[in-house]
Amino acid sequence: MPDAFAFARAPRDRLNAGGSLVVISPHLDDAVFSCGSLLARRPGSTVVTVFTGVPEDSSVLTQWDRDCGFTSAGQAMQERMEENRRALAALRAEDRALGLLDCQYLECPDAAMPQLTEALLSTLQDLSPDAVALPLGLFHGDHIRVSDAALLIWETWPQMAWFLYEDAPYRAQPGAVQQRLVQLHARGLVLTPANFLGDPAAKAEAIAAYPTQIKGFNGLLGDLAGPERYWRLSSGEEGA
Repeated sequence: MPDAFAFARAPRDRLNAGGSLVVISPHLDDAVFSCGSLLARRPGSTVVTVFTGVPEDSSVLTQWDRDCGFTSAGQAMQERMEENRRALAALRAEDRALGLLDCQYLECPDAAMPQLTEALLSTLQDLSPDAVALPLGLFHGDHIRVSDAALLIWETWPQMAWFLYEDAPYRAQPGAVQQRLVQLHARGLVLTPANFLGDPAAKAEAIAAYPTQIKGFNGLLGDLAGPERYWRLSSGEEGA
């Protein structure tokens, strides 16, 4: 397994060629919305999508699912899975679905944190990648929970190269990124900007595979065309 520092500090072209990459995606669009340009330059990467489960009562209809044009949770998840399949195929990325429930289908999402952490740990152990990209954890409760769960795993598996990506489109909210960086700094984490080559045109094509999600955001997705931003994760003790 490549040294984490070597992976983070290598020339940009080598970053796009070496090492296996896993991108942890809370929902069926987040990896492409936030990391699609990078994924396009790293074919064969794996996207691990956490919240892909269908509630026991598949006929339930939440406001978000209604806004996206669906009539039930079952229909919503079936169509979202198909949209995600098309988008990842366009980027030549592999798909791994964990089958957990989106917070909109749960009364107490925080109660599922142990299950979430265990599912992520088991999946990463199985895939054994050279590098992991996880959400910074902005605004949305599901994004924060996935980020926090992945950070718990990082604490026990620091020898891998870990990066956080800025969650699009939530990163566009004033102060959202800064607030989260302050929180993580208070935990003793060191975040250093990391640059990667990407393919914005391929990302734009993949984003177009999510018409229902685009409808739900009601035109508020201008941020997706902006440059992707990543942070390399380390502890305060590294390199001391």
